[in-house]
Amino acid sequence: MGEMEKDRKTHPLSGLRIVITREISQAKDFARLLEREKAMPVFFPVIAFKRLKVDLSSLKLEDFHWIIFTSVNGVIFFFDLLKEKGLTFPQRPLVAAIGPATAKRLQELGVKVSLVPERFVAEGLLEYLRDVKGKNILIPRAKVARDILPLELKRRGANVKVLPIYETVLNYPSSSQWDMLKSSDVITFTSPSTVENFLRITGEEGRKLCENKVVASIGPITTEKAVSSGIRVDVTASKHSINGLIESLKAYYYGERE
Repeated sequence: MGEMEKDRKTHPLSGLRIVITREISQAKDFARLLEREKAMPVFFPVIAFKRLKVDLSSLKLEDFHWIIFTSVNGVIFFFDLLKEKGLTFPQRPLVAAIGPATAKRLQELGVKVSLVPERFVAEGLLEYLRDVKGKNILIPRAKVARDILPLELKRRGANVKVLPIYETVLNYPSSSQWDMLKSSDVITFTSPSTVENFLRITGEEGRKLCENKVVASIGPITTEKAVSSGIRVDVTASKHSINGLIESLKAYYYGERE
């Protein structure tokens, strides 16, 4: 096996220009992982996050049996809020996290995570949270999010408090980032919001660009949003995380380059 063939087997993404549409601070971690694979990250952030004003005065955190974090952003904004209010995280509630990145951020903050589902979606968490009748459950999350988790927990008899603590807003990339988008090889989407905002910013031109590039999605919910919006998806991560997305892309390109 020649050196080029060895390199392609080890680094199937080598030389590819891969677009990251997620929020810029989170995009940097994604970019570092791509660079390890000898790919060239292209920043085209279409979303940003804004913390909401939240009144915690009537909310007794120690009265909750479970606190569920559905994203890293939920963790970041919730703990920023606690710090601002001079509050500490209560010891009583059990903590659940959707996805390893969310669990890792909680652990870095000294919080014990009792439950991380194997599937990094709300449905995965619901497979474990069956006996919740009469339990008080807090879900700090985005202003706009899927409601399957709180609705199903309520149906099972839980007392659910949804606490919107941040919102996703549009971010307009620069003209140079537009140029990089047009010359890229792969476009990645890491949430339904990235799909929605990408199309709000790029319109029909964005759809046409996607037709001539490989489009990769972090999971089935994001893929469903893309397909229903008229974007073909070539790769859907089998594990719904950034690492999983990269591994699925590697498998796709390894097969293509073979």
